[in-house]
Amino acid sequence: MSSTPTSNIALTTVPEDYIRAQVASGRLSNASDVVRTGLRPLMEHDRGSPCLKAAVEDRPSR
Repeated sequence: MSSTPTSNIALTTVPEDYIRAQVASGRLSNASDVVRTGLRPLMEHDRGSPCLKAAVEDRPSR
């Protein structure tokens, strides 16, 4: 059993189709990989933002 926390999100048809296409093409392994890959540039852009700092600081240690 994975110790990685999970979240459920609601997507419209276009992003859902995009995620499925990325996985079907073999570019990424699963929907989580697609979302993480998409979030990385946003997190890098917001690196100094108070929201990102709070999220990282509040993250449970492993």
